[in-house]
Amino acid sequence: MQKLRCWLTLSLAALALAAGAASAQAATLVEHNVQPLGLTPNVGSPPEFGRCIKTVGGEFEDSGCTKAAIGSGSYEWHSAFGGSAPLEKGSFSIAIKEGTLSTLETVTKTQMVCEDVTSAGEYTGNKTIGNVVVTFTKCSAFEASCASSGSPAGTIVTRTLEGTLGVEELGATPVENAIAEDLYPVGRSGAIAEFSCSGLSVTITGSLIAPIPSNTMKPSTPIKFKAAKGKQRPESFVGEPVDVLLTKIGPTGPLEQAGETMNVIQTNEEKIEVNSVV
Repeated sequence: MQKLRCWLTLSLAALALAAGAASAQAATLVEHNVQPLGLTPNVGSPPEFGRCIKTVGGEFEDSGCTKAAIGSGSYEWHSAFGGSAPLEKGSFSIAIKEGTLSTLETVTKTQMVCEDVTSAGEYTGNKTIGNVVVTFTKCSAFEASCASSGSPAGTIVTRTLEGTLGVEELGATPVENAIAEDLYPVGRSGAIAEFSCSGLSVTITGSLIAPIPSNTMKPSTPIKFKAAKGKQRPESFVGEPVDVLLTKIGPTGPLEQAGETMNVIQTNEEKIEVNSVV
């Protein structure tokens, strides 16, 4: 098992100081997170999952299917679902990059830490993933272990999650657009995870956006979750409302924005690409 420090080293003093300041901020964040976000890109518009396959007489001249051929090209784009060559194997697994750490930190510098992670999911549409469940182990806070209800000590299991592709930042041309993936509870309802540490309850809600590589087809993909001072990078897709992680510590604690940093490797059952052009 590859090593991870992901979530949980909580400071009780920081919680007390954060309560008043976080309440007003949380009200704004909750408003953003409950409104209909429309984060799923329009059908038929980029970006989307699929495969760029070498073909005689294709529409593209490059192996990323980003450069339209003049005349007869050597590659053809096939969307993950539908069309003549859909995905045959749509599952994937995720593991932390060896030798790296992951940290969830709130805007008031409360940090949450764990070690080791396993995750699996599947592609559910040309722009969507689903059936994602993440299990964190060796989790601790206040120098004591944390656990989801019914899980062994130190083990946190998320609810079932789903996600969608979007544009993080516009480039000069579509091929230069920065693409990201948003991950959230099914139907954007309920918690991402609920657990307790030393008898203190912790609830994580909202969603998590991570930049992802595009325009190259590989069996595995590095994904970097980025955050600074409790704020995710990015916090939204282009033209969409703020869409972030929120934490609630204790039964009466305020909602507080949080960001997660973590480097993971996603391994697909077959080669797949995120195309920002098609």
